[in-house]
Parts: sequence; C-alpha cells; structure tokens
Amino acid sequence: MPAKTPFLSIVAVSRNDNHGGELLPRMQVFIDCLNEQVNRHHLPAELIIVEWNPPEDRPSLQQALSWPSPTDWFSVRLITVPKEMHKKLKNADKISLFQMIGKNVGIRRARGKFIVATNIDIIFSDDLMQTIARKELEPGYFYRVDRIDVDSAIPADKPLDEKLEYCRNHIIRINSRYYVTSIANLKALFTDIAHNPTLLGYYFKNMLYKLRIPRLHYNACGDFTLMAKEDWDALRGYPELEIFSLHIDSLFLMTAYFSGYTERALSAPHEIYHIEHSLGSGITPGEGQKRLFERLDMQGTPYLSWRECVRLAAEYRNKRRNPAGIVEYNTESWGLHEEDLPEAIL
Repeated sequence: MPAKTPFLSIVAVSRNDNHGGELLPRMQVFIDCLNEQVNRHHLPAELIIVEWNPPEDRPSLQQALSWPSPTDWFSVRLITVPKEMHKKLKNADKISLFQMIGKNVGIRRARGKFIVATNIDIIFSDDLMQTIARKELEPGYFYRVDRIDVDSAIPADKPLDEKLEYCRNHIIRINSRYYVTSIANLKALFTDIAHNPTLLGYYFKNMLYKLRIPRLHYNACGDFTLMAKEDWDALRGYPELEIFSLHIDSLFLMTAYFSGYTERALSAPHEIYHIEHSLGSGITPGEGQKRLFERLDMQGTPYLSWRECVRLAAEYRNKRRNPAGIVEYNTESWGLHEEDLPEAIL
C-alpha cells in the first residue's frame, strides 16, 4: 500500500529556534525512529510537520534536517505557516509558535484514517507502533498512553532497537494517569517540595480541581492523542486559543469527553518516550513547572492555569452543540483552512 493513502497521520509542530536546547538533534531522532518503525511494521503513514513562523536568521527545517527517502510505507509533508500569517494572531509579539493551532493546521490537512497529534521529541515504543499497525483502532474513541521521560543522550547513530533499549534503561519519570503511583515520581515530588515548599500548595490545589473534572489521562496528553480523522474533524481540532499552549490539550480531552467520545488508555509497554530538555522550556513536573510559570509571567505571556482550564471546560460543557451533540468552540475555518499554505513533500 503506498504512503499516499496512509492509515496513520503523525502531526507535530516546530520551528528552528532551538527551543529546549538541542532541538534539531531531538527532531532527527524522532524522524529517524518513525521512519524505521513504519517500514518495519508495514504501517502506511505520513509525517506532517507544521513549521510555524520560521526564524528568518536560521535555515528552514527542510534545510537543517536529514530526511528519509519516501517508501511504500512512509512519506513526509512539511507545511509552513509564514511569519505574515503568524502576525495576524493575538499575542504574536509574545508567542513565536502557537502549538495547538499549528497542530490543527496539520490535522485539517491530514490524509490518514487515524491521526496522532504528538511532538518532535517523542519516540514511540515498538509495541505501540505494532498495535497501531494491526489497524484495529476504532472511531468514537480517543487513545492515550503513558509518556516516559528519558535522558537526552540517546545514541543517535544507533539503530532503532538500541535507541529503544537506551530509553528503557534511562528513565527519569513516568507521566502516567496518576502521577503519584510511581515510586520514582514520588521521590522526585518530595525532592521538589523539599527544595521549594511553596509547591506543596500548588499540587494540593491542582488535586482539588481534578475532583471537578472527568477522570481522564491528562498527563502529557499533548504528546500523544490518537483519534479517527472523522472525529478530529467533528470536534474541529484543539480549541484555538491565541495563548501559550499550556493545558489546551487537557481542555480538548474534556470537551471530547463531553461530546460523547470515550477514552481508551493503552497500558505498558504501549508507551512513548520523551527526550528530556531544559527545565522551564516545557511543562516538566515540579521545579520545571515553577520555572516555566516564572518565565511566562515575566514575559507577560498569557496562558491557562489549571484552575482556568477547569473553569473553561465547564463553560464549554454548557455551550451550544451541533445536531450530533458535539461541543462547538472553533469556527468552520479552524486549522487555517481558508489559507493557501506552502507545502513541501520531502
């Protein structure tokens, strides 16, 4: 089966700005592992990378990375959202990349029967990829897995199996449905609180807010949410809030649930590995969260707190729904559908 009729579309967003440090090497590992896996398991797949607001003083992703040759199973599409389009959005002067709107760009244009929204520093376990390749996924569900954070020194020049073995042996933390069920996570949590006691109140408030929402697998959901293309389209993708991407992925899960979709959380060894990056560049538990919030507040960058996310989810639950019972929060032009965006087939 040719890759031009993919079963799976893998959507991620990036730009060559070295976000989190060593961004290009992390991206290269992500691309190389996907290429090996889909060819190994004969899974017709396309990788869609949305390059958002490319920096003018750096090479494009097409120039900066090594791209695999297309095969019967794997192809790569690079869709660009230019600076001129970025500048039309609110807060464009404070936020250089609108991650969830970017993912919607890829989701809206995806050709696969199923779509997984992920990020550019993720490696799928081989068990997970093998399960997807069986093509037993069903519409009406959103699929979730645990994210395992691993040391960044992955041997980039080694084959897939050695990379996966490295990940299994260099675990930092496990982002499971219930974070505190892991002994390693508990130790890290207590260490963070010992260094910064104010985190105790933060964690306690978050726990209280979680009592008000559906019991879903929210942890690291922006790194892996898998649904049928028809369901992504029915929901109109992620809420297109023109703010930093924090918690928008969780808000999407809640509204999908309110719209009648059911979660299927796959158990280990169906998991993804996340290549660790600099603290404060993303939503890393503990001290990493503290640094991220401090940076956003200092820059005046708007974002959703967890409390605001829960409040907005309740507001969405009571919003007008279409005849199919789907909560409507985006317009019909979601994913910049009316824009003619440059696309390269690599």
